Amino acid sequence: MTTQTYQKLISEGIKGLPPGTLAEIVDFIYFLRKRTLQPKLFEEELKSTLLNTELHQLSREEEAHLEKEFENYDKLYPQQ
Repeated sequence: MTTQTYQKLISEGIKGLPPGTLAEIVDFIYFLRKRTLQPKLFEEELKSTLLNTELHQLSREEEAHLEKEFENYDKLYPQQ
C-alpha cells in the first residue's frame, strides 16, 4: 500500500470515535513517531523507565521484608 492509502485508511478509521479513544490514538502515534524517528532517544527513555520500575519494585520488596523482619521487635526486645 502507498502512504496516501494508509493515511486515508487512518483518516476514515478514526471518524466518529469518542475523544478518549482519539486521545489514545494520538498517544500511540507519538509513541510510533519517536520509536521510528528517534530510536536512540526512544531506547534511552525505555531503559530509564524500566530501570525506575525495577527500582520502585525493589523498594517495595525491601519495605515488605523490613516490616516482616521487625514485626514483633518491641515484644522481642523491650526497652528497659
